Amino acid sequence: MIKLTPRLQSAVDYVRPGHLFADVGTDHAYLPIYLCQTGRLTPVPLADGSRLCALASDINQGPVDRAAAHVAMAGLSDRIRTLRTDGLSGLDVYRPTDIAIFGMGGELIVSILEAAPWTRSPAVRLILQPMTHPEKVRAFLLGTGFTLVGETLSQEGQRIYQTVCACGPAADSLPVRPESLSPAGLLTGFSYPESQCPLHLSLIDRQLSSAAARREARAMAGQDVSGEDALLEDLQRLRAAVAAGLSHGNAPTPL
Repeated sequence: MIKLTPRLQSAVDYVRPGHLFADVGTDHAYLPIYLCQTGRLTPVPLADGSRLCALASDINQGPVDRAAAHVAMAGLSDRIRTLRTDGLSGLDVYRPTDIAIFGMGGELIVSILEAAPWTRSPAVRLILQPMTHPEKVRAFLLGTGFTLVGETLSQEGQRIYQTVCACGPAADSLPVRPESLSPAGLLTGFSYPESQCPLHLSLIDRQLSSAAARREARAMAGQDVSGEDALLEDLQRLRAAVAAGLSHGNAPTPL
């Protein structure tokens, strides 16, 4: 059986049994293989009469070939379909309802979602792990009416990964103005379980160091530092709240 790394494992609990799963940027297809092997995914009937558990897609042929080889070795070629495609392009014909996008920068994730408006449905669940700019991913989700289902932190070596799960907006849901939300929350997360407070504190401390370094560099260059000052102040407030075991006051309520 496939053994997942902590960052991939963070997606598992958000995948809903009985739904068609799409792993975008799949690389080795480890995640959909694991979900099938553990029975979390079972075959779902498609419009063409076939039955699939998951789609495993990538923009490059090399990863698609690797994914197909791993799927075949696991004996799951009849349950996992490998595809070469750019982002979510063409996946709408399969109607996947649980979609994971890992291993990409936040700006790229946002551009992929912007190009696929069909994902903005209450039936769709997004499981996202931005490698950079998580604040842009959260701002996009909340600004287009998505609801945060949950957030999870994982660590591999010295790196801390943020996994964000959101469901598409309902017909009567209203988008949140990202500028009205805590910038520290957008950057480091709103709704982690209490058990992850120590890891959240580590993430906040790293962002405090990065923001302080950016402020110093901008100050030395004679540039405006008001943005960095505001972020540093908000990160300090969030750190104090997390350290005290309190929820952040500006956080949206997760389902």
